[in-house]
Amino acid sequence: MQPLSISRAWDETREVLRRDGSLIATLALALMVLPGTISAMVQPRAPAGQMAEPGWWTLVQLLALLIGVVGQLAVVQIALGRRQSVGEAIAHGARRTPAFLGATVLWVLPLALLVVPFAQRIEANPNAPDPTSALIMVVVLLIFLFLAVRLILTTPVAGSEAAGPITILRRSWGLTRGRWWRLFGFLVLFFVAALIVITAVTSVVGVVVGLADGPPEPWSTGALVLALTSQLLSAALTVLLVLLITRLYAQLTGPAAPESASVPDAP
Repeated sequence: MQPLSISRAWDETREVLRRDGSLIATLALALMVLPGTISAMVQPRAPAGQMAEPGWWTLVQLLALLIGVVGQLAVVQIALGRRQSVGEAIAHGARRTPAFLGATVLWVLPLALLVVPFAQRIEANPNAPDPTSALIMVVVLLIFLFLAVRLILTTPVAGSEAAGPITILRRSWGLTRGRWWRLFGFLVLFFVAALIVITAVTSVVGVVVGLADGPPEPWSTGALVLALTSQLLSAALTVLLVLLITRLYAQLTGPAAPESASVPDAP
C-alpha cells in the first residue's frame, strides 16, 4: 500500500503555488470568480429561510457551476506539474468535464432521489417531523459522507486520466481503500478551517459595507463587493482543496513530485 502523507501534500501544494501561482490565479479568476460573481448578482432576493423561485437566473448558476468544474479540472493538470498555457489547461478541463459530471451524477443522483420524498414530509411539518423520515435522512447523510470520502479523488482522476465515469469512480474507490479515516480527518480539518476563515472575512466585509453603503440592494456597489468577496474566498479554498487532493492522488499513483519541489519523503 502506497504511503499517504497530508503534510507532504501540503508542502507540495505550496511548491505548486510558488511555481505556477500566477497561472492558477488566472484560471481561478476567469473560471470561478467571474462566473460566480455574475451568478450571485443575478440571483433574486428571497425571504429569510426560503429559496428564490427558479427562473432564468437558475440557468446562469448552472452555467457558472459548469465553468467552475472546467477550472478545477484544469488546475489538476497544473498540480501534477504538467506545464501548459492557460488555453491548453482550459481546453483539457473542458474535454474531461463530461466524464467527471457523469461520475458525479452516478453516485449523487440516486441519493438525491432517495432523500427527496422524505425531505418533503419533514418540510410539510417541520415542528413535528415524521421520526421515520428523519431517521432515513440521517442514514442517507451518513452514506453520503462515507461515499464522499471514498470518492474524494474523482476530481484528480477525471482531470489526469482518460477514463469514463464508471472507471473514475472505481479508481477513486480503489485508491482510497484502507484510508477512509485519514482522509475523513483531513476533510474535517480543512472544512473547519475554511468555515472559520469564511465567517471571519465575510463578517468584517459585511460590517464595512453596511457602514459605508447601507444594506446591500440588488446590483448595488455593496452587493457587488459582498459577491466578489464571497467568490474570491470560495475560489481560493476550492483551488487549495483541489491542489491538496491532487497531490494526495499523486502520492497514491506514484508520479514524481513537482519540479523543484523539496519535500520530506517520510509519510
